[in-house]
Amino acid sequence: MTILSPGHIRLSGERKAQLEEIAELTGAASLSAAIGELIKFARTQGLVDHTIPGVQIRAASDGLLICFDGKAQTPLTHEGVAALTATIREFVDGKESPGAFGYVDHNYSVSRRGTSLKVAIPSGEATTKTWASDIASDFADLIEAESAKARAA
Repeated sequence: MTILSPGHIRLSGERKAQLEEIAELTGAASLSAAIGELIKFARTQGLVDHTIPGVQIRAASDGLLICFDGKAQTPLTHEGVAALTATIREFVDGKESPGAFGYVDHNYSVSRRGTSLKVAIPSGEATTKTWASDIASDFADLIEAESAKARAA
């Protein structure tokens, strides 16, 4: 009965009601965000890795190398990762203006696309991802954790 395709999931009425309950209890803004909460729970239980399809992250000598959809790897220093993480969280929390924010020193930009966020690394290039706010938050959590692991190594 469940059909998965980008942009569409067909669920029974009972599953939809369960997802709506999870959304309400977790404060998720959408059913997609409620599914994200379930994925986060699965991560905490060790059932799935903390990854985002289409995003590759590797440690570098002074930060991370980030690659979207198999395109060129872009280096970000640990300070750049911290700045990008903070910028994403400000956009998600609604503290940043609805326009775009580019950080030339760290070579990234973040902008709104409707209710989603567009992240470009390097800034202004075709290497971008446009995500719902909950996935953008997951990305911020992921690069923050990978940066901390790289620093500890």
